Amino acid sequence: MMPDPQWWRSLLATSDVLATEDAAEVRRWTSGSSVDEEGAEAPPLLLRLSHLGEVLAERVDDVPESDRRAFFRILDGVLADGDQSEKDAVATGFLESMMAAGDRGFDLRGVWHELGPRSQQYCRDWNAFTGVRSPRWMRSS
Repeated sequence: MMPDPQWWRSLLATSDVLATEDAAEVRRWTSGSSVDEEGAEAPPLLLRLSHLGEVLAERVDDVPESDRRAFFRILDGVLADGDQSEKDAVATGFLESMMAAGDRGFDLRGVWHELGPRSQQYCRDWNAFTGVRSPRWMRSS
C-alpha cells in the first residue's frame, strides 16, 4: 500500500466535512476489495482528490470559508513543492474535478478568490488547453 503523502493528514485536518467524505470513499473502495482487509489499498491519490473536488463542489456551503482557504493553501503548496505525481493529482484530480462540476451547477467564481495563485493559473491554463476562453473574473486575478 502506498503511504499517504506527508501533507495529506494536514489537508484532511482542515475540514471535518471533507475528511469524513474521504474516509467514506476509502471504506467504499476497500470494502469491494478481493484482498484481505489488512491488504486492502486505499484509492490512488488522484482518485481521492478527484472525489474531494466533487464533494467540495456539491457541499461548498457546508465547508466554512476559513476551512476552504486552509485546504486550498495546502493544495497550492503541493503544486509548488510536491513531487510530479502529487502535482498531477492536485491538478488533474482536484482542480479539473472542481472545474468539471460547473456542468452540474457549481460556480467556481464563488471560491476563486480562495484558490492560491498556482491553482488559479492551472485553471486558466487548462481552459486554454481545452480551447475554452477563461471568463473575465478568472483573468483579472
